[in-house]
Amino acid sequence: MDIKKTSSILEQMKNFAALRGKQKDKTQTAEMTQVSLQTSSFSQFRLETQQESAKSFEAQNGLSHLINQTGFDISQLQYNNKSILELSPEEATELVSADGYWGIDQTAQRLADFVLNGSGGDLDKLRAGREGLLQGFKEAEKLWGGQLPELSYKTIDKALSLIDEKIKEMGGAIVDTTA
Repeated sequence: MDIKKTSSILEQMKNFAALRGKQKDKTQTAEMTQVSLQTSSFSQFRLETQQESAKSFEAQNGLSHLINQTGFDISQLQYNNKSILELSPEEATELVSADGYWGIDQTAQRLADFVLNGSGGDLDKLRAGREGLLQGFKEAEKLWGGQLPELSYKTIDKALSLIDEKIKEMGGAIVDTTA
């Protein structure tokens, strides 16, 4: 779906809301319009996110092709100028520790930053990004086959907390605060 189609859908939703509004009172019309606009904002945010994700997947597919088709040596992948295969158990543990790159705080910050930056300062897009993050987490649970490791729940809760702070800062309210 491109931006023109999203705009067309938004226009159709507005027209529908206006027609239905003639039959309902002004409060119901406002509520319908708000829902339509939120749906449209979520759709637009999702489209933009999908486009950026497609670019990322292309890069990942290129790496997969490199590994699978050309005999690329995975030991060449590095973290801080050291092959990931050469990391000691202590170094690997450090990466996932509380202060580590893959720890709760830094991973949650990266997730929140993705949503915050993707919103461009637009409150509706920020809410839509938050919903997208929750939806992605629920899909990850399904792929995992149920309950994810506890670390995952702590990370998503922290990321949502950071996003919720920004929503409140912008004068918005949180609709759903559960992960």
